Order: sequence, then structure tokens, then C-alpha cells
Amino acid sequence: MKDGGFEIVELGNDTANWDKVQATDKMKGFISAVGVDNIEAVLANNDDMALGAIEALKAEGYNLGDASKYIPVVGVDATAPALEAMAKGELLGTVLNDADNQGFAAVKVAVIAADGGAVTDETIGYKITDGKYIWIPYRPVTVENYKEFMK
Repeated sequence: MKDGGFEIVELGNDTANWDKVQATDKMKGFISAVGVDNIEAVLANNDDMALGAIEALKAEGYNLGDASKYIPVVGVDATAPALEAMAKGELLGTVLNDADNQGFAAVKVAVIAADGGAVTDETIGYKITDGKYIWIPYRPVTVENYKEFMK
């Protein structure tokens, strides 16, 4: 993001441990420390923490439907509660950490290796980095496509 010209201010080096309640508490602390009007966006490393941040914002009157009192929040995992929050306009987006394709790639590697074949980008259909890492692309989930991910 810095390479894209964004100024990033990190408000602490601790974590909410992928927990919604801890994230709510952390966000309340951030709001107390800098003021809600000085927070431009929240990027959380999972949806539970994103939803916790939203709970703290809602307590301040934000992310309740008034466009002038909206702070974009993004999470990771595309969980059902996150998709519901997107439907309500509370969460800007999330990212699917694509477990289905991760599993598919792992099984492909196992089958090819068990058959004595070469595990390459071409044989598994995914890019291999440094001869050992298979990166499965994250899938952006936005207001335009979130319904596709609802089960």
C-alpha cells in the first residue's frame, strides 16, 4: 500500500488474536487514542476482527447507514457473518482465502508426486515460487460480487 502512495499509520504492534471481542476492545482503544474522525480505514487480518472493529465504530455512530459517518473496513476469509455485514452496508469488503483451491492444489501435487511425475506450474496449474511454494490467489469479495459467496 505504501508503494501505491498511501500513508499508513499503524496504531500499535499488538494483535486482537483473530478474536472479535478483542478487536472491539482494540478498536475502542484506537478511537480513544486518536479520535474516530482521524481513522480513515480499517484493514483486519480476518473477518472476526473486522466485525469487532465495526462494533466499536457502530458504538460511535459510524457504519450504520449514514454515508457521511462511514469508515471502510475490510477483512479476510469471506465468512457468513462478514457477507451479512456487507449486505447491510457495514463492511466494505473481504477476501476469500481460497481453501477449496488450496486443497485441490495439494491433492494434485500429491497425486503427481506419487505417480513419479514432475510437479511444475504446468502440471498442477498453479505458479510455484522458489521451487516449493504454491500460491493460490486470494479472491476479492466486494459489494458487487458478495452474493456469489453466500451459501
